[in-house]
Amino acid sequence: MKQNFMILLVCVLCLAWAFPAMAQENPETAEVQTDTAADLNLSETQAQNASQPRLMVSEYHCGILTPDQESTVEIVFKNYSSTKAVYNIKLSAADESGDIRPAGVGTNYVDRIKAGGTYIWKLPVTVAKTAAQGEHKLSVAAEYEDEYYTAYSSADTLPVTVMQSVSLDYSGLALPQNVTQGQTASMDVSFMNTGKSVIRNCTVQFEISGLQTGGVLFIGEIPAGESLDGTANFNVSKDMLGETSGTATIRYEDELGNSYSETADLSTVIKEPPPQEAQNDSEKDTKYPLWWLFLLIGVAAGGAAGFAIPTAVHARKQRLEDEKRL
Repeated sequence: MKQNFMILLVCVLCLAWAFPAMAQENPETAEVQTDTAADLNLSETQAQNASQPRLMVSEYHCGILTPDQESTVEIVFKNYSSTKAVYNIKLSAADESGDIRPAGVGTNYVDRIKAGGTYIWKLPVTVAKTAAQGEHKLSVAAEYEDEYYTAYSSADTLPVTVMQSVSLDYSGLALPQNVTQGQTASMDVSFMNTGKSVIRNCTVQFEISGLQTGGVLFIGEIPAGESLDGTANFNVSKDMLGETSGTATIRYEDELGNSYSETADLSTVIKEPPPQEAQNDSEKDTKYPLWWLFLLIGVAAGGAAGFAIPTAVHARKQRLEDEKRL
């Protein structure tokens, strides 16, 4: 019994000696583990700050915008980050001039775009009827967050083209009913810009058998809502008679350089000039209708003077001789 008691006492003493030694080693182990966790947390923080996802416009499609109808601008947003998705995305679009008007308030919400992914925003827009023709700047912006709720933003500018209506009216584009061989005929034409776009380089080219012009009739630039006049002169052929016809081709451009053309049909009748001799005789008869009367009067007056003068001279001589005899 005593022997068992001694063995138990020895075990208790051994354990009592071992615990202080373990207590001295544990603080070092705990310190190492604490340092490792701190290093891991620091590495994670550094990785978060180093990776900033870029959400940008990669391409867009819209064509030419007109006030006549609603159009759609397709804008492709791409997340250029290869490791991080973006969340809680707000897209917005606006035109500084106010001529291009997005549908609604011009914003759109997207929940998430994965790393390397894209999103297509189909934005309906209308164009004001008074919008300036040409290039406009459509501004688009994106506000978004990463997985750690860090906020980012981006902005892009998209050039878009607006085209107004093009319309040209004209009057006076017609030949006289009859023209005369070898003479000159003229045509006065008025062109009116009834559209909302400036018309440039307006010209008229004539192709009429038997009538020749000095070249293309150039009208030039016609502002919207205004008109310009032009005169075309034609030399009528001496070798052609009767009915003749041809065309007048009107060509012009808008402010974007787009070309337009219209064709009008023309016709007239070429007649002979009146006979020259008959015309001269008629003019002489009209100018001197009593030439023969004046001729007879002149002859009679001349004969009377020829008779009266010798008679008066003879009578004077006779009178002088009679006076000498007395």
